[in-house]
Amino acid sequence: MKTPFFLKLAVLITITSYGIVVNAAFGQDTLANTKVIKACLPVPFGTIVKMNVQIVDGEELKLKAYQSSFLFKITSVDSIKLSEPIIIDFQDETGSFPKNTFELYEYLYGKKVGTISYETSTEIRKKYVGKEFVIVAYETGKFTGVPDGYFNYQDIRQDYGFHFKHYLIVVDNLNSKNE
Repeated sequence: MKTPFFLKLAVLITITSYGIVVNAAFGQDTLANTKVIKACLPVPFGTIVKMNVQIVDGEELKLKAYQSSFLFKITSVDSIKLSEPIIIDFQDETGSFPKNTFELYEYLYGKKVGTISYETSTEIRKKYVGKEFVIVAYETGKFTGVPDGYFNYQDIRQDYGFHFKHYLIVVDNLNSKNE
């Protein structure tokens, strides 16, 4: 397959600075085994869409990474019901969706607390978990974790393996318009 000229130009660029010419490759185009990262949603990354979501308690997932978080279960995208719901992390830009119990307490009662009892945590979770919302959001993601060989150079510590993390950026809560 012949590579288009503009792609070659984007991948290989000549940087001129103080009379020094350096050839630099961008991205990971020099890797032999490439993997394609696909969106979880049925639309491309960065596409702003309306979706129906339900709040999920990370405790229910039995995964340590999410045990103190709330996530979304997406049931439809652009009014099209998904055959299989998608559970995904989110970043809220509306101030409507607390990410953990402390944020939920502050959201419900308007004040921050240093500790929350198990009983209070259970009580306030019942007010949030399972609620359904219509939101406007887009899927994005980032690479995170440590790659193979990292600990050959740095001290060993607890971390995740290198991977791509999908999440939503929430830009509007359509339920708040109807309240």
